[in-house]
Amino acid sequence: MAENLLEVKNLKKYFPVKAGVFKRTVAHVKAVDDISFAVKQGETLGLVGESGCGKSTTGRTILRLLEATEGEVVFEGKNIMELDKNEMRAIRRDMQIIFQDPYASLNPRMTVADIVGEPIDIHKLAKNKKERNQKVEEILENVGLGAEYMNRYPHEFSGGQRQRIGVARALAVDPKLIIADEPVSALDVSVQAQVVNLLQDLQQEYGLTYLFIAHDLSVVKHISDRVAVMYLGKIVELTDKKELYDNPLHPYTQSLLSAIPEADPKKKKDRIVLEGDVPSPVDPPSGCRFHPRCPKAFDLCPVKEPEFKEYGDGHFAACHLLEKE
Repeated sequence: MAENLLEVKNLKKYFPVKAGVFKRTVAHVKAVDDISFAVKQGETLGLVGESGCGKSTTGRTILRLLEATEGEVVFEGKNIMELDKNEMRAIRRDMQIIFQDPYASLNPRMTVADIVGEPIDIHKLAKNKKERNQKVEEILENVGLGAEYMNRYPHEFSGGQRQRIGVARALAVDPKLIIADEPVSALDVSVQAQVVNLLQDLQQEYGLTYLFIAHDLSVVKHISDRVAVMYLGKIVELTDKKELYDNPLHPYTQSLLSAIPEADPKKKKDRIVLEGDVPSPVDPPSGCRFHPRCPKAFDLCPVKEPEFKEYGDGHFAACHLLEKE
């Protein structure tokens, strides 16, 4: 069995809500509320859920782009929440991120050579400019862009090409873990497939580990080894990809999977349509957070928060209904 490269333990990220003349904190947005999971060396863990459920905040908090309110993030046996700025800078080389918007995340005044070369300069991975440019050229070739693109600017590229530049920048420092924050959601469907296939090829070549954040379950099914389902700041189900798609336990996961379009018109699927909107993370519902929208909720659900427990081989879920069975 591969060892855990990353372990997240009881992670919380609350954002203060300020009001009044003196900007006093009157409440907190509970974006990530006490979640735990691990990512093994060389695997891809998919993190899925509706918009606003805390997926991207989780990724950024793990990298300390946002400071956690509580909890631990253990990377290669070290709790990175306890590291100072210099120690953190050294470890950042092993942990990189690919952002959702390939245009907003690239500096429009920098050439591709400078964008991809900047992390090489920061971490002093090349002796001189010639060696740096050779490395940049090699990385660009690996992501499907040739050396002729080095002196161009981001506005000269299509969305898919820009995302390849973002991938190249993440690869420049030879990382161990890449957090891909919805890397294909801004792209056309045909381009999505190319980028996902590229990420899989690079994983094989570089021995990468991915935390792949997305809301498109068909993309996650294609790339992930295991999948964690998130709802309103909590992980409600976590298991192997095949097990999740064949045997979803949590009612929220069941409703998400029922919404995936079916290519074959002969295969009829029962859609589970959820009532109402996602509640506010400022004032989440009591007990199980999903109970106001759950078609299977019963009297215990609003009263007590369900425990995140194992039901079968590595299949975790948090649902009172499963405890009854």
